[in-house]
Amino acid sequence: MEEWKKIGEQYTFRGWRNMIRRTFEMPDGRHADFDVIGNNTYVTIAAFTADQAAVLVRQFRPGPECILTSFPQGYVDPTESPEEAARRELLEETGYEAGDIRLLKEIRSAYSTERHLCMLATNCQQVAQQQLDEDEFIEVFTLPRASFRSLLNTPADTNFANIDAGYLALDFLGWL
Repeated sequence: MEEWKKIGEQYTFRGWRNMIRRTFEMPDGRHADFDVIGNNTYVTIAAFTADQAAVLVRQFRPGPECILTSFPQGYVDPTESPEEAARRELLEETGYEAGDIRLLKEIRSAYSTERHLCMLATNCQQVAQQQLDEDEFIEVFTLPRASFRSLLNTPADTNFANIDAGYLALDFLGWL
């Protein structure tokens, strides 16, 4: 297996996320265009309280046009580490502070430039009120560990956005 040679790249849309058309020369010499979403590095914070309850959020999401349940998430600012971003986003979106934060896994997407960092926050406790951006409307709630596991395992429930981070966290914590 060999990497393809990039022949060219152009932005076809610039906005909150960008669309990039990349042209590659494939191993057989043919050229092909691929549309790639230009997205920055972001963290998903699989957060749990000392009594093993998941700290979750609900918010309307424009892509699927519905309310999704998820762990807190946010972009990593260029001047901060992933751990700092995770602490900041957790506090801003939920008012919770983590006792410990660690990286679980980096997930890459086939057609995006993003780096998705799944972080684990443990021993979380509520210490403040939410500090939301003007376009954020977020409901915070907790789910006991058994109810959270049930949420992950219910095939009919398609409104949980972070199944990957959920299973990574449960596996790392030995709660599967």
